[in-house]
Amino acid sequence: MQEGTPTKTDVLIVGGGFAGLAAALRLQRAGAKVGLVEKRAFFGGRAYSFREPKTGETLDNGQHLMMGCYHETLEFLRDLGTLDRLEIQKTLSVGFAEDARHVYELKCPNLPAPLHLAWGLLSYRGLAWPDKKAMLGLMRLSKKARNGRAEELDELSVRELLARTGQTRDAVEKFWEPVALATLNESLDLASARLFVEVLRRGLLSKKSDSNLAIARVGLSQLYADPMRDFLERQGAPLAFNAQATRLSREGAGFLVETNTGGRLSADRLILAVPPNALAKLLAASDAEFQGLVPELSRFGSAPIVSINLWFEDFHPRQRMLGLVNSPIHWVFDKAKILTGEKSKHLTLVVSGAHALGQESKDNLVKLAVAELQRFFPELEGKRLLHSQVVKELEATFSAQRGLNRYRPATRTRLPGLYLAGDWTDTGLPATIESAVLSGHRAAAEILESKNVR
Repeated sequence: MQEGTPTKTDVLIVGGGFAGLAAALRLQRAGAKVGLVEKRAFFGGRAYSFREPKTGETLDNGQHLMMGCYHETLEFLRDLGTLDRLEIQKTLSVGFAEDARHVYELKCPNLPAPLHLAWGLLSYRGLAWPDKKAMLGLMRLSKKARNGRAEELDELSVRELLARTGQTRDAVEKFWEPVALATLNESLDLASARLFVEVLRRGLLSKKSDSNLAIARVGLSQLYADPMRDFLERQGAPLAFNAQATRLSREGAGFLVETNTGGRLSADRLILAVPPNALAKLLAASDAEFQGLVPELSRFGSAPIVSINLWFEDFHPRQRMLGLVNSPIHWVFDKAKILTGEKSKHLTLVVSGAHALGQESKDNLVKLAVAELQRFFPELEGKRLLHSQVVKELEATFSAQRGLNRYRPATRTRLPGLYLAGDWTDTGLPATIESAVLSGHRAAAEILESKNVR
């Protein structure tokens, strides 16, 4: 995109993460002329991969799991032609370790939902009958929960919900806490019970296939970001990289976006697919009619994720992924068993809701990670650590705190032709890839249903 005369498109999208790219694909397929503005040199937003400098291996900026209930995401990848780069379980199976000697697998049989989960829980050796009885009670409540109780549940934390439904200490520590941290990226004391119940209802209690875990067999950028760039470039779509939107104004019935590189981009419709903090700065620097366009943005905080990547001499765990109970490290992924097409040798250790550990030095994080691995895998003792790479995403997601849902904005704004997208908008979901893609598809649908658009 050149300086001077504005580049004109039907729809301009600010932000090249899952939300913006999902909207772009849907609109471009429908015949609209789409342009994109991305502040970095590549697409991917808060979910991307890169080449680790020393080893040359592919690292994700954070390990992302998906589920069969990610219907919008699966449709996006199917339309993009990369669904085969995702490995989806045939039945739900996930392991948890309490220590080196107590490792259990939750494995669900091929039964209709929710019987598959009930059977899987009843046969799970990591919990006693009183734990399971209480858990089944919470699942019954979650399956029945509908909009009538949504606001009431949003005022409760996950911790309060678990207490009110009589969950045992073991059920909380050995199952609910790992599940909640992985899906909400926030502590039980802060996270919204409404979002947690929605995760249970959609992910575990709907169709059997919805509960199956899915994991990318390639880096995240290879899964969607790079293929989308290739697609848009083949379509001749104007793309502005290393360009941050700095000011918005009206241009007739449409919009003008100015960037820090001197670019001027004009469009009939505008989708802002950026996180709340970036949106607040952009609106504050824009014309008067954009002021206060999205109220209460200051209420949206961030929740960090820390990924500790380790290369050991001749060590790989038996499991490809394992949840660690009562550990500051929440999950271990063996990328040698996950990534195909390259000889990966590293383990990725994940800490969700890492408010405290996100402030630790990288050396301290590596020491902690190695000590925890040795506690859960005694055979690691004496194995040499060859290399490490720590990735801190301090603004990985919005903080899914209780009471926040009422402030999540709708797709359509009060300015005709201007739409919002992002996992933090009012999708009813936590800050997941599915929430981001759903928001992008909703923005595209609003535009395609409006008048004077192809």
